[in-house]
Amino acid sequence: MPKSPSPGLVLAVASPLAFSLFNAGVRVISEEMTVFGLLLLRGWTGVVLVCLASCFLRRLPWANQPGFLCLIGFLGALSTVFTTSAFTMVPLYQAVVILYLYPSQSVVLSAIINREGVGARDIAGVLVAFAGCVVLVWPSGATGLGLRLGHLLAFAGGGLYALSIVLTRRLGQGNRGLEPIFFYSLFAGLSALPLAFLAGQGLGLDSLAEAGRGSLLGLLGSSAQLLAYLALRYLPPFKVGVIGSLEILGSALFSLLFFDDRLGLQSLVGGIMIIYAAFGFHHTPKAPPLAGQGQG
Repeated sequence: MPKSPSPGLVLAVASPLAFSLFNAGVRVISEEMTVFGLLLLRGWTGVVLVCLASCFLRRLPWANQPGFLCLIGFLGALSTVFTTSAFTMVPLYQAVVILYLYPSQSVVLSAIINREGVGARDIAGVLVAFAGCVVLVWPSGATGLGLRLGHLLAFAGGGLYALSIVLTRRLGQGNRGLEPIFFYSLFAGLSALPLAFLAGQGLGLDSLAEAGRGSLLGLLGSSAQLLAYLALRYLPPFKVGVIGSLEILGSALFSLLFFDDRLGLQSLVGGIMIIYAAFGFHHTPKAPPLAGQGQG
């Protein structure tokens, strides 16, 4: 019997809400530490998270196709580096909008790599979600993108993330969500110092208090990503991506609550579009069994 999509919906909605809190936290500590310091803490707290979950579930974070898992971890870590770099190079609203092209990229990759059925309804949901992101974050009176390196990095980061979640979906039941986040966290933790050195920057971790706050924030980010990976056991990547656009709405609401940022009519319309895209186009996907999945 096919799996019920309900657990996937719960996981997929919880993930962007957790990411919204993570984004608010990044805004608070962004003046204290660099992107690479946060990448380091997020990586190693993710490793600890998976190890604790493994003890609870009594299974190690190692399963089939370790080379494939290493590839997923590398793609995810590289995506994080690209997107966070883009946030420092171009206006945030532009980087966010370009990043949220990744559900569209997931549609193409899902059809090619996983041979998952993608219909007109799915494409409509992706397009409405993207349009809602544009309306929500694009400031009034803004003129064109004026294409720069930061825009290309945001697009590449979104594409790499789309590829990583499509490949995670491809792994099937043989890997239950712990493995992809373990390898992502491991690669993120190991790459932070070399990348900081190549960029000529430090980590910005000057005190135990900063390291503690950054570790808690990194744990929140790792938990959010783990929820997204677990949702892929029930839903196709592009659907998880569309629901993930709730992160934009959540970030806007948390900005209102914590930073007193104003939300106008344009933000309200964009938020409604995102919510409708996340839930109004939902249906149980009909797809052939993925690698490692049985019929039951």
